[in-house]
Amino acid sequence: MDRSTALAALRVTTVAVGLAGLVAAAAFAFDLPPPPETGDGLPSAFGFAIAVVGAVAAGVVAAIGYGLPPGAGRLRVGPLVDRSNTYRLVAGGAVAAAVGLALTLGVAFLFQGMASVAVWVVGAGLLVGGLVALALGGLLVGVRLVAGAVRDGAGARG
Repeated sequence: MDRSTALAALRVTTVAVGLAGLVAAAAFAFDLPPPPETGDGLPSAFGFAIAVVGAVAAGVVAAIGYGLPPGAGRLRVGPLVDRSNTYRLVAGGAVAAAVGLALTLGVAFLFQGMASVAVWVVGAGLLVGGLVALALGGLLVGVRLVAGAVRDGAGARG
């Protein structure tokens, strides 16, 4: 297996692991017992926190995985595959954040009970993952702009 095919496999695997993590976090949240009507709801709160942290981690993995190099071969798939890594990272982050925002602030309220919680957890994971990807993409763009300005400034002096 050459390097380019390995990069494509790494990208597809990373995105798949992130999406599977989101599904696992949603299933975990769906199976949480409802908090008791009387007494301490702390165990349920810890379960909810674990589901949210897991979904956020999975959302970050999926969004950043989309920004990895596309590689070559049969695994070179997906929209924007011919664009730069930074472009895909920012675009994927923006889409993930928008879908996450729609899930947390809209779709989750259409369901009742634990299904609503599961949808909200997935939305929170996508929202935070998308925002992290956007921040990393912005950081990469900023570094490239500064490096270009330094290179141009050094070329003008020399």
